[in-house]
Amino acid sequence: MKTISKYFIFLLCLCLFYSCTKVPQVSHLKVVGSWKLGKLVSVAEITDTVELKTIAAQRSSSDLSGRDLKTVMVDADKGNFSKFASLFPDIKNVMEFKADNTASLTINGKPISGTWKMNKNSIVFTESGKTKTMKISIAKVDNNTLLIDEKTRIGSIRLLYNKDLKK
Repeated sequence: MKTISKYFIFLLCLCLFYSCTKVPQVSHLKVVGSWKLGKLVSVAEITDTVELKTIAAQRSSSDLSGRDLKTVMVDADKGNFSKFASLFPDIKNVMEFKADNTASLTINGKPISGTWKMNKNSIVFTESGKTKTMKISIAKVDNNTLLIDEKTRIGSIRLLYNKDLKK
């Protein structure tokens, strides 16, 4: 009887240790749905302002004439991404993840379809018919909001997406 109780206590401690070491992962089911870009939450690790001016000059268009990057960031923080999208062409406006692991992303008005899978706290999106993949880093997800960390030319930015409940 003593040996059985020792084994039971050992297994109990082992299970407790395993549950404490497990890294929490984003739930697959929380990600499923249609997500619309809401606002710019934060900008971290911004590089030199000279480089920012160079990026703005490379993207010179009528949308950006007379606007500096700070104004564009303030507009994006308020939810106006029209100028922001012309500076950063890889920002996803709408993301739709389905339960059957198919997905579609809209990047500056251009829809891209493919498949997706969860990988710890990120989504790996693979474009249909191509070998191109995108890693979407998830900072936080709940029933109605999704925080994404994007790496851009100016540094890391955090974007807030809201769940589109109409679909």
